Amino acid sequence: MASQLAQRMPLVSVVIPTYNCDRYIVQAIESVLNQTYSNSEIIVVDDGSTDQTQLVLKPYLNRIHYIHQENQGVSAARNLGIQAAKGEFIAFLDADDFFLPDKLADQVACFEAKPSLGVVSSGWYMVDEQGKDIIAEHKPWLGLPHLNLETWLLWRPVLPSALMLRRKWLEAGAFDTRLSYAEDAELLIRLAAMGCESAWIEKLSLGYRRHSSSATSHQNVLKQAESFDAIYESFFAQPDLPKSISKLERGAHYNYLVWLGWRFYQTSQLSKMSEYLRRALLYSPYSPSATVSNWVQSFSDYALGSGEELDAHALSNLPEWKQLTHIVLTQKTPRVSVIIPAYNCAEYIAETIESVLNQTYSDYEIIVVDDGSTDATREVAKAYGDRLQYVYQQNQGAAAARNRGMRLARGELIAFLDGDDLFSSDKLAVQVTYFDANPSVGMVKTGWQIIDQQGKFVSTVEPWHYAPKLDLATLVLYKVSRPSALMVHRDWCERTNGFNTDFAIGEDLDWMLRLALMGCEIAWIRQIHARYRQHSDSLMSSGSRLRTDMENVMDQFFDRADVPDSIRQLKAQERYQSLVWIAWRMYRDGCSEEMANCLEKSLNYTSLSSTETVLNWINLFTSASAEYGYELDVYSLINSSDWQRVIHVIKQCDRHPISSAQL
Repeated sequence: MASQLAQRMPLVSVVIPTYNCDRYIVQAIESVLNQTYSNSEIIVVDDGSTDQTQLVLKPYLNRIHYIHQENQGVSAARNLGIQAAKGEFIAFLDADDFFLPDKLADQVACFEAKPSLGVVSSGWYMVDEQGKDIIAEHKPWLGLPHLNLETWLLWRPVLPSALMLRRKWLEAGAFDTRLSYAEDAELLIRLAAMGCESAWIEKLSLGYRRHSSSATSHQNVLKQAESFDAIYESFFAQPDLPKSISKLERGAHYNYLVWLGWRFYQTSQLSKMSEYLRRALLYSPYSPSATVSNWVQSFSDYALGSGEELDAHALSNLPEWKQLTHIVLTQKTPRVSVIIPAYNCAEYIAETIESVLNQTYSDYEIIVVDDGSTDATREVAKAYGDRLQYVYQQNQGAAAARNRGMRLARGELIAFLDGDDLFSSDKLAVQVTYFDANPSVGMVKTGWQIIDQQGKFVSTVEPWHYAPKLDLATLVLYKVSRPSALMVHRDWCERTNGFNTDFAIGEDLDWMLRLALMGCEIAWIRQIHARYRQHSDSLMSSGSRLRTDMENVMDQFFDRADVPDSIRQLKAQERYQSLVWIAWRMYRDGCSEEMANCLEKSLNYTSLSSTETVLNWINLFTSASAEYGYELDVYSLINSSDWQRVIHVIKQCDRHPISSAQL
């Protein structure tokens, strides 16, 4: 390797951001000048220092590139250094740290040996304020040998001074200047998500100085917590995350919240410690007692990493710790998880949440998934504090929002409630009681009321009158899939792998069809326990996409190889009924031309005579109108120009029963 390096010595740019570090920066610069690797440049970015930094740097001005900026923070300073850098590789060195002599040589050798690498990191010594005595050794590769996205997300084993990066990756994205702290972790997570490959050199290659200003003040830890909250909310809010990464959300949140609990303990902010550990509890993979044990073990590990020893006895006797552990040990995992997907529901979301909080059944948790709202949904939901769990994601649709809620859910049973719908006060109690009495059932559904935008009663929907048995055939023909009216066993949710995010409309029907096809037993509770709010902005509002999306859902279903022949034979009937119902929806919504198109297409699937078909249309329009609280003006309907256009088409041809070839 030495001979290879002799032939090729790529330039390394060492970027040193500094702010009021006149006591330490000379040692940092000297540690670079004394490297065994000689082809390097030093870029010092002074972030508005008010001490003697400029004075102590004077002797080095002919050997460094010195840049001064008004105080903007370490991220902006590093970014300015990156812009000035000429090297193929960029190493960072905080002004109060220092390199050991072989640091650059070892990292360049690692890059040269594996050209696909984008990041190389090392271990480090923690040293005292004078930089002489070793406090602790950090060898992260011993527990975390693979530096991949999972490792960066779950454990964040990052120290900027330990890093060297291939320049092209920093051109793709530098440090986020909006973050006060944790900007280094955010960068590594972001680069790994973009495909940047990382590796360790298994050596301790620098000294990391622990001193009184090393981000240990109360205010600094609060800002650190804010930064980590922002990083993880932003990352898991992204659309189209691979499922293997989305599944890490619980673990990632748990780990960083426990670490912040330690940081608050370390700075004697005990109420904040309790707050963050209680938040961590929502994501814990352990039993209550095992969670408390894990907290103590984690605190002990973090203390050792800081060159300290945890006084577990003193910790356990803190009033805040005693109160916290009492809450944890007496709190059991909720039986029911209520998942509320919400998009711009600020006007309704409080009433929706209250309908859960007012349940006669109390063993539940509430998870609100804000699907990219641009109104005050966040503020309204967060005002409920720890009575619910609030998460935000970029707008991805109801399917993705429900899926995220299911990944975070702890309950054995899952209930969905759209952000503008309501539960009756005993909805959860009735459904849980039914499950307890019927252990073979995988899902239960109730009827529902339709209410208007102001919450006033419109109509009652009792689908069991025309669909008495909730089997696969019933779902195919009648599509009784109102999410706010159901409750399902968690294991069935996991078997189906959640809702299909390819469908903007009909994702609930697709999900229920897959459940029934897999053998999930679904039963009616013939009572009304949900209220569906009918308005133009409803989560399930269809618009002109309804017909296309519903056809796509059913086409994909019938294309499945595991659909029984008896169900496949229902295709013509399903398509006819679906088209006529969509035609009614289009008529109701004032899209009479689209209504006519649907009715005309339904002629390809009817087995009735022309006269019977037209009468059937009128009957279906009448019953659908009544179900949704409308009174159909039949005279106006049949005399409309678009209706007459379809009647003219019927008169032009003699209808015959559908043939198998037409399918």
